[in-house]
Amino acid sequence: MNEIDGRYLKRIQKLMEDKIGLHPESLSHNNWMSCIEKRMEACECKDLGEYYTHLLNSLTEMQVLIQMIVIPETWFFREKRCFDFLAAYAGENSEKFRKGRPLRVLSLGCSTGEEPYSVVMGLLDAGMPLGSFRVEAVDVSKDCLDFAQRGIYGKNSFRGKDLEFQRRYFNPLKEGFQLKDEVRFSVRFKKGNVVDYPNSQSQNKYDIVLCRNLLIYLSPQLQHNLLKRIEKTLAPGGILLLGEAEYDKIRHLDFQVVKYANLTAFSKKDEQKDRFCYKTELFHEIDEILNAGKQTEETIKEKSKKDNDYEKARKIADQGNLIEAELAISDYIEKYGSDARTFYLRGLIQHAMGHENEAFRLFQKAIYLDPSHEEARTYIDLMTQGDEAKK
Repeated sequence: MNEIDGRYLKRIQKLMEDKIGLHPESLSHNNWMSCIEKRMEACECKDLGEYYTHLLNSLTEMQVLIQMIVIPETWFFREKRCFDFLAAYAGENSEKFRKGRPLRVLSLGCSTGEEPYSVVMGLLDAGMPLGSFRVEAVDVSKDCLDFAQRGIYGKNSFRGKDLEFQRRYFNPLKEGFQLKDEVRFSVRFKKGNVVDYPNSQSQNKYDIVLCRNLLIYLSPQLQHNLLKRIEKTLAPGGILLLGEAEYDKIRHLDFQVVKYANLTAFSKKDEQKDRFCYKTELFHEIDEILNAGKQTEETIKEKSKKDNDYEKARKIADQGNLIEAELAISDYIEKYGSDARTFYLRGLIQHAMGHENEAFRLFQKAIYLDPSHEEARTYIDLMTQGDEAKK
């Protein structure tokens, strides 16, 4: 890349950071260029300078590029212990929300809707009647929100072995599964940008905010600003749920740590001390759960078990049992969450099945989480070269 193109690439990256808060370093150079070059070809722009000018003058193109860069990867009841936590919270406070104001939940970066709909299904399963809770879901992508409001999902949104909820809350269609109206109409979707939402104009005070695996894509300053805004919009004693890789982002803010059902959440301090506690320890310092680099014997055993479970899934894939391998890695993700190696392994499985687009997307995810992942990068380069050879 020549010096002029390098300058325009930085301007495009800065534009994306200002627009949606995306930290330029959260994507590799190859990923940036892959997305931009596809849009340059579609818009018939001969170089980055011309495309940058087009981007400045077209809100439509800005939205298309955002939607190409922000790749959703989600499914119903992803990291189920999070929803077990919410169900227990609802059960502990059910009388309060039935007789008083409703429980208010906010899903930030809701993507195609699987997370907020999972919240609704989990609350209904916990015995919370319709009307005793309100769920609001926000995302920057109009296409994702349109998809979510349609409420029709394919098999990729249903993972793991426990799919009983699918029978109870969905109707089968030729093109997938349609959410029943009682769930679909319980979520209020809204287009919003974490650069400025939630803000001081937000009328609601939320009891629970889900902001999982979003902070890792934002610049440090925006991470801090967003968390401060979330803190202000939480009701006293309100709960914030983050992705595991994001716990250190909250260390200097005024939250307390709540641990329940092997899940860590964060509680806004409540001067009246009337908050959800579960008879569990509340730590005033996040450092106590980050261990300051020290692993206990229990942590080492857990890591060993995690590695062993991953290796089992990988060996099944190596033996060519692809469907069984996909189920095994889905079970692994259900227990431990996603990381770069799970995205890479799922990419290999999808590639072996002939699902090139899905494989490419999963390899991209692996690189987003681990820019040094050479195997995923090699596959993307090979697949990109193959596409170019077909032209």
